[in-house]
Amino acid sequence: MTRYDVTSPVGDYNGDVGGVKFYKGRAVVDSDTHGAAVAYMRRRGYTLTPINETAASEERVPEQDGPVKPKAADNKDTWVAYTVATTDLSEAEAGDLTKTELQELADKEQES
Repeated sequence: MTRYDVTSPVGDYNGDVGGVKFYKGRAVVDSDTHGAAVAYMRRRGYTLTPINETAASEERVPEQDGPVKPKAADNKDTWVAYTVATTDLSEAEAGDLTKTELQELADKEQES
């Protein structure tokens, strides 16, 4: 699996492209889950930057439908996009939270 930090050609885009949620023009996607979306994004001028992950720090997550939980080192915008996609919070509400609060909320959601 290759994970990418994706930047939209429209810098402030908020929405869905091929099942991938963007917030402020950014998203994280993995090629196994969203292969068709990755191919589309390459053809349409999105910037896909591979996320380097070492085998030692990589946790295997069971296959799942829906958004992939960001890594702790991912930026706040990625965490906001994930929170909006997985909770009832709006972008504004999620944006008002700190990155730590977003991570704690994601952990609570997974426990539920």
